[in-house]
Amino acid sequence: MTEDRPLLLVANDDRAMLDLTTAQIRERGFRSVLAAGDGEETIELTRLRRPDLVISDVSMPRVDGFQICRILKSPLFPGSENIPVILTSATYRDVIAEQVARNSRAFAYLQQPHEPETLFRLIDLALGQSEPEVGDRHLLRYLGTILIVDDDPDIVALLEHTLTAEGWSVLTASSVAEARLRVEDFPVQLVLLDYTIPDGNGLELLCWIKRQRPEAVVIMVTANSNEDVLIDLIKNGADDYIRKPFDPDDVSLACRNALNKYNFLRIHEQFQEKIEKLRSVTDYLDLVINLSQEAIFSCDLFGRVKIWNKGAERMYGFSAEEIIGNVVDDYLDPPDFKRKSPDVMKILKQRGGSLIETEIMRRKKSGEIFPVYATYSAIVSTEGEYIGFSVIERDVTPVRALETERIRSARLRAITQTAVTANDQINTPLGVILGYSQLLQKTIPGLSPEHAAALEIIQQQVLKIKGIMNKLKLMSDPIVKNYSIEGVTMLDLTQSR
Repeated sequence: MTEDRPLLLVANDDRAMLDLTTAQIRERGFRSVLAAGDGEETIELTRLRRPDLVISDVSMPRVDGFQICRILKSPLFPGSENIPVILTSATYRDVIAEQVARNSRAFAYLQQPHEPETLFRLIDLALGQSEPEVGDRHLLRYLGTILIVDDDPDIVALLEHTLTAEGWSVLTASSVAEARLRVEDFPVQLVLLDYTIPDGNGLELLCWIKRQRPEAVVIMVTANSNEDVLIDLIKNGADDYIRKPFDPDDVSLACRNALNKYNFLRIHEQFQEKIEKLRSVTDYLDLVINLSQEAIFSCDLFGRVKIWNKGAERMYGFSAEEIIGNVVDDYLDPPDFKRKSPDVMKILKQRGGSLIETEIMRRKKSGEIFPVYATYSAIVSTEGEYIGFSVIERDVTPVRALETERIRSARLRAITQTAVTANDQINTPLGVILGYSQLLQKTIPGLSPEHAAALEIIQQQVLKIKGIMNKLKLMSDPIVKNYSIEGVTMLDLTQSR
């Protein structure tokens, strides 16, 4: 390791993300890059190789990113306390996570997804190859970004000195126009706004800031002690106010309280966003479950019904109000059905949480017993405990009817084919018999009446048999044609000619 070739360590348990990040860093010109797949490996590589920078994901098994920071900054690892750590996370995306990262003494906290240039900027800053600027909002060296708006240079200098020493990143503006530019260009969290500004009105600027950055906390600074003015400021969005002349310590305390309020508002906003996302997902799942044509229901370990969709209501005839909270076995199992819900749970545990039954008998509210295709899935808590099961069932009565029809149609086709073949095979010898009997009638002289009557009977019976065979052939013709053309429905014998 040399000064112009810093050693970087990248840690992530997601192999694809680890490979991508290391590849991007190497393409940037950093050739000495180590890779770690978990927290323990990260600590061990840091101990052995002493990298110049650690870039770690927060969510990793055994030892997470926050813990890595605390360990490296502790006396357990002498010499590593000055190694900067950049934490990244796609899971924790709120101000609480940033505060935990700050308390862990991380150099920066970067939420994913992010632009590669943002990470490269932080790398340059961590290695001392660039100087930090106010816009470097991912750095954790600052409590936050604060804007001081006042035209008095002495007050601005006093506040800037006090707040910088407290750990704030400080911006200043001496006019309304300059203040607007600062608010538009930088992620301002807190504004110290003088009520009296030469080129405008502090109240109007307050309202404008609240429209541009609703999350920003604004503290008004005023020499006016009129209660109506103060009430008016609060009504228009001021979060707090400080009266002139002021003690710098009071300003410092007010700013810290304002930061707490900012963090609270951000947490509330983020929770609301998550609640809305969760609600939209829940609404979608409810819609899918309730619009499904199949019966979907869930039960606890003992078979007590927790969810019962519209499809289940239609299939079984029980409403959700009737069955939820009751044991499903008491409602759906036929009288001779032996297996119960606890038995289902045992099978699910043995089979890794899933079970498919191609046909199982169920009972409707009307008492009708019918077959269903059932898919069982175990419901597992976040702690990995089995807490119940869900079931999706489909009535296979129509499928069974189609299978019966298919078998019947196959048999009927065999019969008709046999009839056609028999007609062809029998008609020829019958024609021969008929012909010879007629020939005998004409060629035998002095044929006795008894013999003549016998030949007549033979001819009548042959014609009768031929008539039956011809009728059978006519009856089988539409059946064979319908089967061969449509391929789906066979005409019943009683429907043919």
